[in-house]
Amino acid sequence: MINDWFWLLLPIAAASGWWLARYGVQEDCKEQEPSLDRYLEGVRYLLDDRTDDALHAFIEMVEVDHETFETHVILGRLFRRRGEVDRAIRIHQNLVARPTLSPAHRAQALCELGEDFLIAGVLDRAEAVFRELADSPHQAVPALKGLRQVYETQREWERAIEVGDRLKAHGLAHEDQRIAHYHCELAQIALAKGDWQAAGDRAERAQAMVPRLSRALLIQSEIAARRGAIREAITLGRDAVALTPQLAPLLVPRLECLHQQLPGDNRLAQLEEVLDDLARNLGITMARIALMRLYRRTQRLDAALAELGMILAQRPVPTSGLLEAVRWMKILPAVQQYSTEFAAFEKALADQLGSQHLYQCVNCGYQGRAHVWQCPSCRRWDTLRGLDFDIDQSTEAAEEALIQEGTPKP
Repeated sequence: MINDWFWLLLPIAAASGWWLARYGVQEDCKEQEPSLDRYLEGVRYLLDDRTDDALHAFIEMVEVDHETFETHVILGRLFRRRGEVDRAIRIHQNLVARPTLSPAHRAQALCELGEDFLIAGVLDRAEAVFRELADSPHQAVPALKGLRQVYETQREWERAIEVGDRLKAHGLAHEDQRIAHYHCELAQIALAKGDWQAAGDRAERAQAMVPRLSRALLIQSEIAARRGAIREAITLGRDAVALTPQLAPLLVPRLECLHQQLPGDNRLAQLEEVLDDLARNLGITMARIALMRLYRRTQRLDAALAELGMILAQRPVPTSGLLEAVRWMKILPAVQQYSTEFAAFEKALADQLGSQHLYQCVNCGYQGRAHVWQCPSCRRWDTLRGLDFDIDQSTEAAEEALIQEGTPKP
């Protein structure tokens, strides 16, 4: 019986298939062909580097489905990375305006649009987009990251802390360090206003979040120095350099300036003790150079020469070490007749030292002479480290002031 029904229905099924193929599928093709042709035309324009024509072709496509959506997103990102942000904005605005998009696709398109505004520097519109998505079930974390960058750029640290707390709730790692630096930024603002209590509170909150944060110790050291607690300030500074020896170009000159403010006649002896500890126990080249200069200027020439030998034995030899070697040789009687040549050597090395980068980001490789707590390139916090532990002119002038005051030699 089943076989009889099968043979009866077979011609009907064949006829139905023919009818659908002849009329139904053709109707679908008639609807899809213009959109598909325009899509392929846009791809051809893109391959021919005719980006303006490609942009118009993609925007003019009638439909954006789940397959072509990703192509639009990728195209927008391509324009953004090439610096053509206005074109990226047009692509992503076109996507957001499509009523047929799913909520997930619309959230993704909005997030891309926020990134476009962020790159373009239109921070108010970027903030508005990211705030709209902050509670989205699809793009909450990327939106909060974008919102965090907006507030960092605008230096709105209180709002950045709020966003950081929300990202922590989403389980993001390393947010504690970012938030700790936001507290340090607020501490520095309070310090500039003379509000030591608020600055101290912020520094303590930062240290509670990241106990081994050198920046918090430096702020506490500055507060202690302003209160006149110089010895406490020196101790906090030593703790900071012990935690992060690569920040020696920033920290060693500060320690020298703090010792200049110490009462009594044994300031140089105490400075020598600190520098010797940093040089011997932590291997900080900049401390050794400062120690050698201190020996030389207090006429302890044998000790200075021993320090210089250890500096020159390093590989590579720091430029500051070579400069000190030339300065040392200038005072030797045997080379007095070559004073002009040695003066030229000294100037050449000093010029080279003045143009060298002192810090490098350990994350992206950015280099610069000035230290900043947030890398200008990759925007990571606390990643700049010293390249060549050199002493600047202000430190040298401070040492000369100590000598000229008639401080007894140690």
